[in-house]
Amino acid sequence: MKIPMTAGEVERQPARLIARPRLRTIERTNEERHASWLELFFDLVFVLGVAQVAYTLSNDLTIGGALRYFALFAPVWWAWVGYTFYADRFESEEYVYRLLMFTGMLAVVALAVNVRGAFTTGGGFAFALSYVAVRAVLIVLYARAAYHVPLARELCVRYIIGFGIGVALWLASVFVDAPARYWLWAAGLAVELLTPSLSNRIVNRTPFDTTHIPERFGLFTIIVLGEAVVATANGALEVEWRASSMLTAGAGFAVAAALWWIHFEFVEDYAIRSERMTSRYVYLYGHFFTVAGVVATGIGVEHAITEAGNTAASLATRIALCGGAALFLVAITAVRLATGICLLVRTRLIAIGIVLALLAVGAFIPPLALIGLLLAVLIGEVWLESTYDESSRSEGAVKESPQKCAHLNETRPVTPNTDGCEECIRGKQKWVHLRLCLVCGHVGCCDSSKNKHATGHFDATGHPVMKSLEAGESWAWCYVDGIFVAGESQKSEV
Repeated sequence: MKIPMTAGEVERQPARLIARPRLRTIERTNEERHASWLELFFDLVFVLGVAQVAYTLSNDLTIGGALRYFALFAPVWWAWVGYTFYADRFESEEYVYRLLMFTGMLAVVALAVNVRGAFTTGGGFAFALSYVAVRAVLIVLYARAAYHVPLARELCVRYIIGFGIGVALWLASVFVDAPARYWLWAAGLAVELLTPSLSNRIVNRTPFDTTHIPERFGLFTIIVLGEAVVATANGALEVEWRASSMLTAGAGFAVAAALWWIHFEFVEDYAIRSERMTSRYVYLYGHFFTVAGVVATGIGVEHAITEAGNTAASLATRIALCGGAALFLVAITAVRLATGICLLVRTRLIAIGIVLALLAVGAFIPPLALIGLLLAVLIGEVWLESTYDESSRSEGAVKESPQKCAHLNETRPVTPNTDGCEECIRGKQKWVHLRLCLVCGHVGCCDSSKNKHATGHFDATGHPVMKSLEAGESWAWCYVDGIFVAGESQKSEV
């Protein structure tokens, strides 16, 4: 008889031997998970996408240009979010997964290449098809997960439907001309953006890694901060080496550093781990405005450097520089409010007001003075946050996910009563997977099996917690709370 491999032995197998996705976020909770090498490689592709979107804003600092900037940044950012959450739950070392991710990366490259021409006749066609390809690969990934991971099937099917509708609208856009094409883009993206929030119950019961996701969002923020630094360097390269331009460039880099400081020290990333779905979604969607504001600020710095010799900054430069910084502050303040913290919100609002006031003041002072004043506001915010941060966080800290099972005290060390599903053995029937009752040791078949005897056992006895008996799996399910229970928390002799 072949002895089943343990979880550790499964993880040590070559990638080609791991034949299916798994819901890895229910396997363990005691380890901090960090971005994999493949995820870091994946992020590098998005550097190109962010750079191309920033280029469109840099070359068209008008209201129309700003609207086009947000319209192009949204699908690029959302593409990154989609693959990030998929990898968080289902990432594996199997070859098929890697090949599909590489295919998705190639599609992202095509999307980035076509960003500049997205609002032209021929370019819009190519941009839409590129986005369709990006999302189609993600849908294929979810289809594989739905087939191989019954535990997450409901979530996967919901995402396949929502993302599929969005992709269909984007695909339909290639057959119509502007402006109808752009309305189809907006409708398709809106459907995709709403899909998670319309699936709260399913999303809540299919956990994500509470250490991995905040790190991934932080890494994307690093990408856009890097773009802000690149914009500063580009501005310095385009002008003669004069004291005003170099001082403006130095102040611009300091602005990027201050934004980094504020984001990574004072943004409540535990909002994404909150039990309150509102806090999670404010953090998720607020992240778009956070990073969009950072990129816009970087573009404003670039133009301020080129205008360093002028007596005043242009209106477009002031809007990008101060408007971008204000958008960043508004977004992170919304996250703070979503967590229930209010102590420093007033200072944030004052800072936002001052930054917006600099839009008007900048018409009467040189760009160096404008960027210096903006830097002073951000430095002041860093100082205030550093001084009062601990007390503000202790006032409103939220509970973190995953939810705790209230029925673990009813479980005890058990030994399986049989080698298979008790009822299926008596009826000479087959099962798919096995579940062990952690109260009495009953072995029943899973809900993917025809008879669902594990659920039937709960209905008959009220025993709440059932553990997976599959090789390499250590999770359990609480029927009463409707949540997964980490294997390390279970009392079992199996």
